Amino acid sequence: MTTDERIATALESIANSLSTLAEDTKASKELKETLIINVNDMQKAIEKLQRKLCK
Repeated sequence: MTTDERIATALESIANSLSTLAEDTKASKELKETLIINVNDMQKAIEKLQRKLCK
């Protein structure tokens, strides 16, 4: 394998790693957004239940 081929292979590997990191970051962000929505919904449900119990 020539030096240019090794460099090309290394760059391809780096590109693949960066792509994987980008996908993981996006998935993590989407999970966080979903978690925030779920927590907000739970908080609203708890507040609604508390209002019912306090009547």
